[in-house]
Amino acid sequence: MINRIYANDKRFKAIELKAGLNVIVADRQKESDDKDSRNGVGKTTLINIIHYCLGADLNRKLLPVDEIEDWTFYCDIDLSGSNIVISRAISNAGVIEVVGDTSNLPIAPEVDEKTGVVFYKLSEWKKLLGICLFGLKSATESKYTPTFRGLIPYFVRVGMDAYSSPFSYFRNQKSWQVQVSNAFLLGLNWKHATDSQILKDKAAAAKALNTAINTSIVQSKGELEAERVRLQRQVDSDEKMLSEFRVHPRYAELQDQANELTTSIQKLNNRNLFLKRKLSRYEESVASEKAPDESSVESLYEEMGVQLPDSIKKSLTEAKDFHRSIVLNRKNFLSVEITEINQELTVNTEEVDSLTSERAEVMSLLRTHGALDEFVKHQNDLSEKKAKLEALKEKIADIQSMTKKSKELKSKRIALDSRLARDFEESKGVWEKAIEGFNENSLALYNNPGNLIINISENGIVKENTYRFNVEIPRSNSEGVGRMKIFCYDLMLVNKFSQLNMIDFLVHDTTMFDGVDSRQVAHALEHANSMGQESGFQYICFFNSDSIPYEDFSEPFDLDGFIRLRLSDKRPEDSLLGFHFELPRK
Repeated sequence: MINRIYANDKRFKAIELKAGLNVIVADRQKESDDKDSRNGVGKTTLINIIHYCLGADLNRKLLPVDEIEDWTFYCDIDLSGSNIVISRAISNAGVIEVVGDTSNLPIAPEVDEKTGVVFYKLSEWKKLLGICLFGLKSATESKYTPTFRGLIPYFVRVGMDAYSSPFSYFRNQKSWQVQVSNAFLLGLNWKHATDSQILKDKAAAAKALNTAINTSIVQSKGELEAERVRLQRQVDSDEKMLSEFRVHPRYAELQDQANELTTSIQKLNNRNLFLKRKLSRYEESVASEKAPDESSVESLYEEMGVQLPDSIKKSLTEAKDFHRSIVLNRKNFLSVEITEINQELTVNTEEVDSLTSERAEVMSLLRTHGALDEFVKHQNDLSEKKAKLEALKEKIADIQSMTKKSKELKSKRIALDSRLARDFEESKGVWEKAIEGFNENSLALYNNPGNLIINISENGIVKENTYRFNVEIPRSNSEGVGRMKIFCYDLMLVNKFSQLNMIDFLVHDTTMFDGVDSRQVAHALEHANSMGQESGFQYICFFNSDSIPYEDFSEPFDLDGFIRLRLSDKRPEDSLLGFHFELPRK
């Protein structure tokens, strides 16, 4: 039970709550004009603060975080027979400090060794609330299981969407959440709803795979088999190569040696090419060198009828001798050069042969051995290919078993429906009591009682929900009667859990009574107070002052005696937080 809510800032309007009916009223002052509005006095803000104290995430769209960044909210609450006061600061939302006797609580708090502050981390606080208020196990929450934050909105409804159906609290709420949460709250076997959702997921996956194959998004079995054969051959070849692979400890050194030998051979071959070209030119020069014809000049003059003097003949003879000497010397020089070139060519050729032989030995070692890093690389490549091969085999197996899985899913669904039917019959006493509670609540509001309808799936179709919930109240087409379905359902739940010493408070915003006939509003408040006083739970609701049906209450019921807090729209200091604010649009 929530006893008191307050804050460390004096502007906040503290509120004390009791068993039975608790009303928070937004007054419209006589001096208020048309521009004043009660929408900003803090009714919804108080509900969000309750959620914040109960472990909701800090949300700027729900609370004016920037304006209250230094605030701490306190909640005096009874849990598992222990009265404690918890505090949660805006600036340190991950920690919930605790004052009071925690010895009886199922999860012990932590203690700050330096300050002595007793606290829960947010995750542990939510686990504790789940155990104390709903009897949830303290084990780690998993997918498709009821959670505290998934259940508490059925008892503290906030927002327009929360008042559209008894079985959901926000638009587009997932089907499995509705199934699991309501099955748990009604005392049904919620694990059947979980199993059903798992079967749905598997059926959807099989259908998606089949669709992908048919539309060529995913390779067909034949295509996958062809790729598997190709990859298997590569894997076999690589495995054989690695089995014959020999690692040489000096592989890198041998690679460097082979490279050096190749470079030396290339240099010698380039030198030999140059020498051969030079030798060819020299040999051509030797062959073309000839001595001058000694009689050519004298013959020329004799043909012209000119007699050369002896002095000139002597000079010509000396010139011829000199030229013969030059030609002879050049031939001697070229002969020496040719000899030296041939000698160098011989030496170089022998050196090339020697280096080539040495390189051949090194290359032979390199061909028959490998480096360690090369071996590791081949191993990694092989591992990748094997992984791809296994993935291919799994895809092929998935396709092969697709038809089989579909049959298995149908079989499992039939088995689930069988267990569901058996458990549903065995738990008849539990759900009958829930139906009776809903009927009693609706009868307190209307002449003809409404019905809580609980059906189970019995047709073996995977897509079918395990449980099908509905409520009926005569004239349910009316918006007001539709809201009263939620009221009757929620009141039945809080009465059920309070008798189990679990959650014992129910909170409804002004939206709960929008469009409801004033007589039904009066009956609802009186009935909630009567049940709350009898079972020991709190019904906390919000009203605008001009929508309270004072004339429809029975004698001697006095609603004013249940008003715990009045808020006003005239002055900022009369609002819940003591100031006006605007939240970002959702």
